[in-house]
Amino acid sequence: MKNQTVLILAFCFLGFSCNEKSDSTVNSNEWELVIEDSIQVDYLGRIWHANFRNGYGYLRDVSTNSLIKFDSTGAIIAQKTYPKDGPGAVDWFSSTVISEQDELYASTYGKKIHRFDKNLNLLESLEMPFISESRGGRRNAKNINFWNDNLLLWYPGRDGISPYINYYFRDYSILELFDPKNQSSKAMVKVPETSKLHSDLFFDIPRVEFSVFGDTLYFALSNEELIHIHSLADSGKWIRSINFEPSLFHLIPGQKEPVGYVSGNTMYEAHIEGIYASKNILIINYSSGIAEDNFIAHKLNMPENYFRYPEFNKSFLRLYSPEMGLSNEIQIPSKIDFILNIESTDQAFYALRNDDFIGEEQEYLTFYKLRLVSK
Repeated sequence: MKNQTVLILAFCFLGFSCNEKSDSTVNSNEWELVIEDSIQVDYLGRIWHANFRNGYGYLRDVSTNSLIKFDSTGAIIAQKTYPKDGPGAVDWFSSTVISEQDELYASTYGKKIHRFDKNLNLLESLEMPFISESRGGRRNAKNINFWNDNLLLWYPGRDGISPYINYYFRDYSILELFDPKNQSSKAMVKVPETSKLHSDLFFDIPRVEFSVFGDTLYFALSNEELIHIHSLADSGKWIRSINFEPSLFHLIPGQKEPVGYVSGNTMYEAHIEGIYASKNILIINYSSGIAEDNFIAHKLNMPENYFRYPEFNKSFLRLYSPEMGLSNEIQIPSKIDFILNIESTDQAFYALRNDDFIGEEQEYLTFYKLRLVSK
């Protein structure tokens, strides 16, 4: 009994909840990605952000300033278009999260956090207490989540400090814990010293990705091979960092002077695209980037060749659990554009098909229904 207690305490220390049952028990840490089916959503637009939870998908079309909600068959459940100015205006989304009541919250690049009901009606536009200094972000970013009736989000700008200054990620708290009731916010979470950004060298500005399960935050800066685990119950205290050991992860080396515009000009840097925490399994979605020799040889800095990025920028999934460690790398087919969300290894999940890459023009959007299967 004493040994069992020690094992349980060690398991909790790794940052995974001891109050929840684990995902379905598996006998192997070897996984494969299976395309079970595909669904068609009768809609076309410029999809900047998408999410899926509780049996429903949500699309953000920036070409028409619209939201679309669909079910697991592809049927559109609700569709709303919003004004860009005046009463009921909706700003450009930076990330979204869906509540247990199917309400959608969307952070923006302005001060507003929009809240929509399950029919996509705009219920309210909450305001952060200061202006964001972020000037853009990644398509389909995953950097807002719930914790204890509050919203934890990437929203730089406290005290007017810009994320583009030297050593921002080393010296400042980088997440905000927003209270929707009184519309106040407090700084949370500093990048731990395990990160390369604590050195005196300069790197390209990373993107911020994170996932929350229980009181545990799984946090990543996109251009390093680490997942940082923090305790939200202990004021965001760092617990440990995990190296997910990617086989391909092309990065711009640290420089003695600030890094110029390299990624997308002479190479394409690897990125963590999303992390998904569910019960006792963490899933990391990352891309390899494109090495300089391939990038230059195929003239991938030219707009007419952008569609070829998926040929060279390989995408992967990798699972981590304290019991079994890291799984095999699972390559994602190039015909997949991006994953909407992964709720658990017990559930199917959805990804947008990249019609530009496969060379098909359709009058609808196609989503693959995917599942991770233990070998």
